[in-house]
Amino acid sequence: MEPCQNPHPFWADDESPTLGIDQLLLATRQWSSRIESYPTLADFEMRSTQQMSITLPIEMAARVKAKVACGEYASESEVLRDGLRALLARDRAMGDWLRDEVIPAAAALQADPGRALSTGQVREHMAAKRQRKSTEKP
Repeated sequence: MEPCQNPHPFWADDESPTLGIDQLLLATRQWSSRIESYPTLADFEMRSTQQMSITLPIEMAARVKAKVACGEYASESEVLRDGLRALLARDRAMGDWLRDEVIPAAAALQADPGRALSTGQVREHMAAKRQRKSTEKP
């Protein structure tokens, strides 16, 4: 019987006389270490940050760097995280306003369309409100 010509002896068939237990154990350890070197799903779930690459207009990038340079933030990432937190807070406030004020007002108007003001009435109301504010100034 001729020896196996497979360049990877650990993939040789069972009848190959060149495949010894030492080679098989070595191949098993090599493949085990390769498999273990890949990140598992648990490794991804444990990570609490994700690196990103972003592009900003020069003016915005300069402002981010200035915030760090003057000591307001420790890093550019902190500036962007704080900005995103503010954006999320604004989005929550908008959602709350829509849910708590706009939708009930629209439902009330739909239930009683006679409550609606004309465009002229709204303009008169706004003009009177501006007038009151201007006369209240000391």
